[in-house]
Amino acid sequence: MRVDVSFKNLEKSEFLDNVLDKDLEKIERRVQMFRKDDPIHVAVHIEKSQHREEYTCSAHIYLPQHVIRADEKDKRASSAINSTFSALRKQLDKLKYKVEKHLQKRNPPEL
Repeated sequence: MRVDVSFKNLEKSEFLDNVLDKDLEKIERRVQMFRKDDPIHVAVHIEKSQHREEYTCSAHIYLPQHVIRADEKDKRASSAINSTFSALRKQLDKLKYKVEKHLQKRNPPEL
């Protein structure tokens, strides 16, 4: 899984790296099902507002046949990151359920 992280108006810190690493581990466990031979790309952008004490985190997951996207804002950078990745996990779980259901219809279990 390839991960690109960019920052705007904000310095990269060890604390933010730790928050991102924990959330990326959870995402990586969920995308194992979609990883056949195609690579998976995750793009994360974290931005601090110039005029307010507000952080925005947006993330995209590029799967072989799908793109999943989430954006969140919060007063703390770590909360914005956690909220964004929580939304991504929910979307991945829904997509995984749909794919599994589709595969079950194509290959019904024999009794």
